[in-house]
Amino acid sequence: MSRDENKEFFRKRPPIFWWILAIILAAAFAVVSWTTCLHIFNFPEKAENYLLLRKLKRLVPIRNFPPSETPDGDPASPKVAFKKFFPIEDRALKALNTRLKRNYLTNYKESKFVTYVEGDYRITHLRPLASTDFFHPGVAVRAQAFVPPDEANELDEAVNYPVVLELLLPTDGEIGEPLFKAGDLLALSTIKHRTAILHVTKLGGREDPLICLTVVPLSYENYRSAGGASLPLSPPDPLNLSAPFPVMGENRR
Repeated sequence: MSRDENKEFFRKRPPIFWWILAIILAAAFAVVSWTTCLHIFNFPEKAENYLLLRKLKRLVPIRNFPPSETPDGDPASPKVAFKKFFPIEDRALKALNTRLKRNYLTNYKESKFVTYVEGDYRITHLRPLASTDFFHPGVAVRAQAFVPPDEANELDEAVNYPVVLELLLPTDGEIGEPLFKAGDLLALSTIKHRTAILHVTKLGGREDPLICLTVVPLSYENYRSAGGASLPLSPPDPLNLSAPFPVMGENRR
């Protein structure tokens, strides 16, 4: 079609044609805008959505829950956690981890899939959290689950269990003195500590099974150092959603 024929084609269009075209384009723009907004607000766990919401100041700050107001969840000892998470297939586990992160970012607006760890863990080492981690300042504590000796046989020794914990503690500033040291015992209680699972990683196969649970406190007041002092915890802000999980390199196997 020549240029003159193009001009003639558009000249012959009645005014109603242009009105209908304008309405269709406006409706399409509205639909795209609405679905984009829904995607951004409904999936804040995506790094680009989080950054945009932060710039728009539409993010709800991470909350320090009073113990009585924490969301309902299932308690999980090391044995229960291993039995619950290790059989999950990789695709389903990825979807679960996405939901766990979204729960945390939204202060558990929908309190589904909430699991609190409990039991005995022995600290292997710890390190300060950096800007490349999920949040900072803070401390990452790595601990190995162990099962105490059988009460029926006092000669038995405590046995390591194939569950590794990395506890992320957000602090209100850089910590000068270590809060814990290797060998210290973490005795976590669901009612007292409300330590929620943020991410689950399967590190071993069938012959060498091992899972890593990345966990965060939802309520801060009952966390104590090895010496019994209250920990200087504070809700983290901002978060780095591009940070990898597990947080500690020793747990990426």
